[in-house]
Amino acid sequence: MGLTLFFAALLLSCRGLDTNRSDSATWDVRFSHVLSSTSEFQLMAEHFRDLMLDRTDGQFRVAIYPSGQLGGERVAFEQIQVGAVHMVITGTPVLSGWVPEGQMFDLPFLFETRDHGLAVMNGPIGNWWQDVLLERTGVRSLGFLDYGFRHVYNKLRPVDTPSDLAGLKLRVLQNATYLGAYSALGVQATPMNYGEVYSALQQGVIEGGEANAIGFVSSRLYEVAKFYSFTSITYNPITLLVNEPFYRSLPEDVRQVLDQSVADALAYQSEVARQMEADALEKMRTNNVEISRPDLTAFRPAVRPIIWDRLADRLEGGGALIAGLAVEVRRARLREGS
Repeated sequence: MGLTLFFAALLLSCRGLDTNRSDSATWDVRFSHVLSSTSEFQLMAEHFRDLMLDRTDGQFRVAIYPSGQLGGERVAFEQIQVGAVHMVITGTPVLSGWVPEGQMFDLPFLFETRDHGLAVMNGPIGNWWQDVLLERTGVRSLGFLDYGFRHVYNKLRPVDTPSDLAGLKLRVLQNATYLGAYSALGVQATPMNYGEVYSALQQGVIEGGEANAIGFVSSRLYEVAKFYSFTSITYNPITLLVNEPFYRSLPEDVRQVLDQSVADALAYQSEVARQMEADALEKMRTNNVEISRPDLTAFRPAVRPIIWDRLADRLEGGGALIAGLAVEVRRARLREGS
């Protein structure tokens, strides 16, 4: 009997919970995101839910609300601030309304590859942004997802040169840097909630938008937009958030389990996202979506100096911030190439 109890205690210890815990507290957590129930956001959320359920012996229960069921990204952030939801997946473009400095991560053609972007976000300047977000909003960033670039899709024509973008009415994130970058390329940039995009394309309210390949396919946008172009104009840092008072209210051992489960779920999401992108491209091909990979050489000069300079002028201390970011970008690129 003693040996049985020993191994039981060892198992609980490996899971991370305090084996001396005497209370039977439970936590019912609301987890919101705007992508579909087949997206990599959903798969990551489900993986996190299952890890927490197992590692807390059912005490930490997560209810997931995909597809913006609880509101768009801005609404979701307002909800997490007041504790109406506990965890949210969203991006720095949305959060720039609260942390304007985050717009520097949205600068066009900032990163060369998705690994490059993720390395910068997981480095010193990403940590600095997380600290600022927490200080100003009371919301904690637990880490960054491997989301990659947003590319242009539309229902009229392939985008092979900057002139192909001229006049296109595209759904663009409601973010000054995004709107400025696409407007500089001649786009009629139109902000709207992600959940409205499909019907807006059907009804001709817009002619396209920008999204990564997985989001494009999981939202079935290939049914209404038959051109997808790897424009790589903007990298989209996506973060997993938690309400800070809720996080701090958890016992220390449960917080440790949560932190480890988040790390494991983010690693899982990165692995899944790479495979899902390959699968998404195949899904596009089988649904007669024309995929193009334009030479970006002509695109960069049309937006990079203009939008970078505008943001430097708009942000307090913007010049120094962007210069510091540029240093981190170069360092990460050198590490990636070494």
